[in-house]
Amino acid sequence: MEVIIMQQLDKQFCDNMIDDSRIPIRIAFIKHDGSPNIISLWYELIEGKIYCATQKKAKIVSYLEKNPHCGFEIAADKPPYKGFRGTGLAKIIPSDGKKILSLLMAKYLGDKTSTLSQYLQKNLSTEVAIEITPQKIVYYDYSKRMKDV
Repeated sequence: MEVIIMQQLDKQFCDNMIDDSRIPIRIAFIKHDGSPNIISLWYELIEGKIYCATQKKAKIVSYLEKNPHCGFEIAADKPPYKGFRGTGLAKIIPSDGKKILSLLMAKYLGDKTSTLSQYLQKNLSTEVAIEITPQKIVYYDYSKRMKDV
């Protein structure tokens, strides 16, 4: 297994290492009762930070506001397994919700009109951005171990 500890997430490196740059990020967080949970969201890397968007009333917003420490993983679901995981601090930025969701829609949906794109456009005004500043990042690659899988 190849493991690289990184100082910063680089968009070009991430896109080159993961075959499908349209996979979601998995974010681990702590709920108000102290139990852990995970959510999958669309993401974009901008200047070493991870950006997602969600509705301002989504529970993850209140969880991250109370405890901004989170874990994350960006990885494909099919062999050979490789990806990025790490820890970071999350910040909710209401003023960037529209801008980030627009970037995410372009990345994940393209310019195709769909029921989902129409729904997201209709609710654009109530989106907030989640900004994750990575503190520790590890890139892993099981390609050698899984070459015949």
